[in-house]
Amino acid sequence: MMKVILDSLNKEQRKAVETIDGPVMVLAGPGTGKTQVLAARIAHIITSTDTPPYAILALTFTESAAANMRERVVSMIGKDGYYVNISTFHSFCADVIRSNPEYFSIDRKSEPLGELEKYDLFQRLIDVTKLKALKPFNQQYFYIDDIISSISQLKREGFTPDQFKKIIAEEFDDKVKPDKKTALAKFLSQKLKNEELCLLYDAYYKELKRIQRYDFDDMIALVAEAFNTHELLLRDYQEKLHYFLVDEYQDTNSAQNAVVDLLGSYWEEKANIFVVGDPHQSIFRFQGASVENTFQFLKKYPGAEKIELETVYRCTQII
Repeated sequence: MMKVILDSLNKEQRKAVETIDGPVMVLAGPGTGKTQVLAARIAHIITSTDTPPYAILALTFTESAAANMRERVVSMIGKDGYYVNISTFHSFCADVIRSNPEYFSIDRKSEPLGELEKYDLFQRLIDVTKLKALKPFNQQYFYIDDIISSISQLKREGFTPDQFKKIIAEEFDDKVKPDKKTALAKFLSQKLKNEELCLLYDAYYKELKRIQRYDFDDMIALVAEAFNTHELLLRDYQEKLHYFLVDEYQDTNSAQNAVVDLLGSYWEEKANIFVVGDPHQSIFRFQGASVENTFQFLKKYPGAEKIELETVYRCTQII
């Protein structure tokens, strides 16, 4: 069965599937068969090595994409495909938190903060925080959506309140103050808004710790922090997982990237990390996706195999 699958692949696809050891980056545009390559690679690892299915972790962005990948793997190798760890980033991190509550400063029965709970919490924080720029006199919740969105973005990029405070200090240093009156007014206004945003971020950060809760964005950041802080936890997952595959890599943000890099850190530059993406198609940029991750991968893993899938199988008719 595996031979038939390999024979059905083009030269570049087959190379991506058969290059098992070490870091690999596949650049693949729409319609080039990247999902088939990911599934075939998982199947090939299981059938050609003594790697058990549960030692493979494949991460993607949506539940439908994860289900599609699993369906393909099962069709290739049968029931073993059900034991492969194929999930979204959030599902994987939620499972880490649930399975290892002793490493996280949250109630073990805690669920992620719902959107209504989150909105209500920010209303209360705005009420009790001394604000000027972000709390207009007659519309004190005018900026609440922007505040929630900005803090969510900061979390996805892995910035703590303290780190954000340092960024503000550097970005709005007195040395870069403009001379012109209008430009100076805008500069000072932006500085104040960012400083107040930092105050709210810090208050939100502390309140979540106080009530031992976390929000949707925290799941990945909490796991990255725990892996970075608790060597025993990280080693436990590194003993379980030996191969890592990431779909839509161009859409990964800093926190997601940190989780993958930490999992592979035991093997350093020889980690079996396989990423697939198109740096020209970042769909989730609004979710904090960092296209730079695609280029940083090659810096972090200088010996990585780079493969380009150029044959498009979608829309093959002449237009």
